[in-house]
Amino acid sequence: MNTRAMEPSIGPIPSLQDGLTLPQMESMLSDIRFQPKWREESDKAVDYYDSHQLTQERLDRMSRLGIPPLITNLIAPAINAILGMEAKTRTDWRITSDGLDGDDVADALNEKLNHAERQSGADKACSDAFKTQCCVGIGWVEVMRETDPFKPFPYRCEAVHRNEIFWDFLSKKPDLSDARYLVRRRWADIDQA
Repeated sequence: MNTRAMEPSIGPIPSLQDGLTLPQMESMLSDIRFQPKWREESDKAVDYYDSHQLTQERLDRMSRLGIPPLITNLIAPAINAILGMEAKTRTDWRITSDGLDGDDVADALNEKLNHAERQSGADKACSDAFKTQCCVGIGWVEVMRETDPFKPFPYRCEAVHRNEIFWDFLSKKPDLSDARYLVRRRWADIDQA
């Protein structure tokens, strides 16, 4: 048996047109490392929504003093009202034509698009991302190919947790179209990977 053929090959080092150079990669990782400290504040905001407003230290101190933990959650009902309004006013995605001669094509594409929207779970993913937008100010949705070949639709949509995404904080546009990078970091079990 030839073990040499089984060894992985690293291949050529990518040039600037093929990928990132080492200084570009180091600069990007440095930017990610020194991002503003917003993640702790967002975790605290979600804790407030989930009625976890008191820290364990404060709960212990209140217990020693004989004070029962009284929590009145004022933020959750307000956010739930916004989420209910979003669910109630949600509409199907729509394609419109520029002229009268494209109406038939637009109607056919609308039928296909609405089928894809239902089968991929896009409505639920967008609603889940909207909930995190209401709670902490940012939400992400991933559209990916379905890995299970026995599923009836080839695509699926899922909300992505905010702590998995790192983006260019120097971006000036709200849609991040001028961002230098957008990175997703996620832990996975080696068997799953």
